[in-house]
Amino acid sequence: MAKVLRYDRGIRLLGGLLACGVFLFLLAPLAVLVISSFSPTTSMAFPPSGASLRWYGEVLSSPDWLVSFQLSGLLVLYVVPTTVVIGTLAAYGLTQGDFPGRKLIQALALSPLMVPEIITALGLLYYFHGVGLINTIPGLWLAHSLVALPFVVRAVMVSAAGLDPTPERAATSLGASRLRVFLTVTLPLLRPGIIAGAVLAAVTSLGEVAVSALVAGANTTTVPLRIFSAVQFQLDPSMAVVSTLLMTASVVVMVVADRFARISEAL
Repeated sequence: MAKVLRYDRGIRLLGGLLACGVFLFLLAPLAVLVISSFSPTTSMAFPPSGASLRWYGEVLSSPDWLVSFQLSGLLVLYVVPTTVVIGTLAAYGLTQGDFPGRKLIQALALSPLMVPEIITALGLLYYFHGVGLINTIPGLWLAHSLVALPFVVRAVMVSAAGLDPTPERAATSLGASRLRVFLTVTLPLLRPGIIAGAVLAAVTSLGEVAVSALVAGANTTTVPLRIFSAVQFQLDPSMAVVSTLLMTASVVVMVVADRFARISEAL
């Protein structure tokens, strides 16, 4: 019996060490970026020779970076409401509805998750070129919404699949219309999935590169595109600064969202 217990403890210890190793491997590149962002020199050498906020000042005072930050923020403000409204309605209908072709529509709604982004980007390039949406904010808005929509649909479907129909039936029996039942009963029950989908849509839009690279232009350079262009010519700590700022914003949004709705339950 003692040997079995020692063996069990050994297995658990080994599993814990492996898990710690995996998390360390995943977090190490992010830690390197954050630490490198405080480098006082022009090189990305790690570890840095000192600590300075020089490059934070450089980035936050650069007109080019500020324009890209504003564009990326504007796209998030456009993409999140668009995908949340469409994705919530689609997810609820696909989960609770029973109609011919439901499985096919569900597969189409989630298909951008399974198609390589470069293929989607090429399709959008040809289509947008024909309708004049290349190098425009509406073009980027539609492209980012297309890529982010499946994440919203998937997150809301998880919440919709676990809905208890009793509250909806009770509201209907009391004379509430279907629209009122949906707005006052169903939507609050779907809140974890909706918020999770909104966060995923925002993060997807902020980090989108492949699609943006083919449908954007000189006047519509998002933050990820500017990073991608800059690292091809000069790798300095400003790249680490921008990455750190984006990571911090993502973490803050995730923490705040999870505070008001347990989005981890909907993922």
